Amino acid sequence: SELESKKLQYAFDKATDTNYIGTTSYGVTLYTGATDQVCAILATITDSVLRHFSDKHQKDPVAMNGFFLHKSEIGPCVIAIEDLKTSKKGYCLVKASMLQHIKDKSFILTHVDQFDPEQYKEKVHVIFTMGNMDTEEGITHFHDAYQAPDRNVMEENEIFFMGDYIEGLMDRTIVPQEEGKAGTPVVRQSIKFKDGRGTDFKAIPYWCDLFIPPPVMLGSEIMGGPCWCPTMQLEVQFKRRPATDEVLTSITSPHIINSRFDASGGVWDLNGNLLAITRHQCLIVPWTRNTKQNSIKPTQGKL
Repeated sequence: SELESKKLQYAFDKATDTNYIGTTSYGVTLYTGATDQVCAILATITDSVLRHFSDKHQKDPVAMNGFFLHKSEIGPCVIAIEDLKTSKKGYCLVKASMLQHIKDKSFILTHVDQFDPEQYKEKVHVIFTMGNMDTEEGITHFHDAYQAPDRNVMEENEIFFMGDYIEGLMDRTIVPQEEGKAGTPVVRQSIKFKDGRGTDFKAIPYWCDLFIPPPVMLGSEIMGGPCWCPTMQLEVQFKRRPATDEVLTSITSPHIINSRFDASGGVWDLNGNLLAITRHQCLIVPWTRNTKQNSIKPTQGKL
């Protein structure tokens, strides 16, 4: 299958691959995988959901709503999928839970009969709406829509933590130009995989979560120094099937209230076709909350 051939070729698929191990007596379908990159967790979950629907009419994700319940750890995980709404030709809803073993962090589940839900903690909770974009029809209209960023004004940008796998460009005109002067809480960039892997449905949630938190652009005068912006919840609405390698993204944070902010925007192909929209709810907390004492603090703009 296309999924199977991809996982042998590209680093992203090797990192986010999942395997079906069975369905429990109470109707929950289990897949196993691993989390070696925190920002790729949603892609790992999406991989299992795409496999779950691979022989169904509803092959395309229409929306996903994810909630980050507990801090995920690098290591094995289980994706538990439960049907919430089924349909022959209409939209379907499933719950996909990313679970990790409470005691044995290295335990790899190999058969459904080994699964004891009491031994696992749910780390990420995602609701997927699945459909078939080939059969969707009706009204199309745009009003005050998100606009794709201008790639021509972007400069080469090192993707912090992911530079070995991802390359891209960034609009630096919105970065604070002078010490003490606030920038604009917007991030506009172009990103793609270095090894030539294309963008598909599994990559879209990854791109939607791979950006500097826009409030960081405001600078230290407003932000009060290095900070960490954990995501509480994240939504992606898929608008069309991707058929591109490189994508353009634009994310803005118009509201920061009591250190809780929203970050929303879109993902486009290079022709300006909207592939997805996304909205996050995040917190702003001191960097010391996320690190051990005396660890190296990040430079501003590299969070």
